[in-house]
Amino acid sequence: MIIGLMICLALLIVTVGYLLFTQKYVYVQHSLLLSDSPEALIDKVKEIEFWSSWLPWSLYDDETTVQVSPAQGNETIGASIRLKGPNLKTISCHVTGLDLKDGLSFSIVSDYFYPAPIQVKITWTSTEEEQGMMQLHASSQLNMWQRIVHGRFQKSLHADMRLLLLRLKAQLVPESDANVQLTQNGCHKLPNVDAVTRPFIVSDHPMSVQMEQGFRDLIISLGPENRPAGPSFALYEDADIRQHYFTGKLGIPIQCLSACEAQPERLTFVGKYMSLKYQGSYQHLWLAWHTLHTYCRIHGLRPANRRTSLEVYEVSPRETSNTLQFVTVLYLPIL
Repeated sequence: MIIGLMICLALLIVTVGYLLFTQKYVYVQHSLLLSDSPEALIDKVKEIEFWSSWLPWSLYDDETTVQVSPAQGNETIGASIRLKGPNLKTISCHVTGLDLKDGLSFSIVSDYFYPAPIQVKITWTSTEEEQGMMQLHASSQLNMWQRIVHGRFQKSLHADMRLLLLRLKAQLVPESDANVQLTQNGCHKLPNVDAVTRPFIVSDHPMSVQMEQGFRDLIISLGPENRPAGPSFALYEDADIRQHYFTGKLGIPIQCLSACEAQPERLTFVGKYMSLKYQGSYQHLWLAWHTLHTYCRIHGLRPANRRTSLEVYEVSPRETSNTLQFVTVLYLPIL
């Protein structure tokens, strides 16, 4: 009897603690400056047949199909779009509101990708400098058993909604830095590389500035007689976007090294790597990593966390000053 009461009391304490220390609601908010008028935004989202060009989920499954169901009278409110793929499963968006004052509202329902339905609202406001601003608000409510995945859901939704807003802005302003291109690049085994390297730690400074200085120092150490044998790269040993903490090595491949200050080393890459090609500003590079990780997750591919991830800068600031032309290839080690 006493043992039974103790078990019930322990279960009650665990249940109360679970309810008190897990969160029920998920909120995400993003904003982007936009030079176009709110009318241009409304006109763009009325083109329901082109929503798949800015919704992010087709990036995660190469075999995604799109089905558009217009509302009665060819109206936007009440229309729906469904994306379906063998790994993505089904994600449906249903338009619930659209006007100049209140913006666009729609719901997201999935049978696998998200644990609960999501409500999204995109509005237009003006800043004090009389610039336009596109704002996105997304929210969801988890039941008791779904709360255990709150953190993962929040992180995934935060990145997905940022990617959605960027792709929508790129449709309105193609020449803006929101115009990013993400292309899955298959599975690879990487060749070993002879390179000069230097460690880096980024915690309290802009990452691009610190890495640019690191590559400049490597070029100086090579001297004028040693030309790079390929694009520069970064090996990531640890990366925490939320804490802005990154550690690893910067490297430049070399061949037939002449006498100089640099000390080359042989880098060995073991196993397989999933790859993604990203074109665009380094500001949004974290979304490329999110896309690659999500692609691997829904395809059942597990990252090999004990091996280093890799960024190869095929087109970098050394080749062009146009950030839209930067090309970076990401390699994620998998088991």
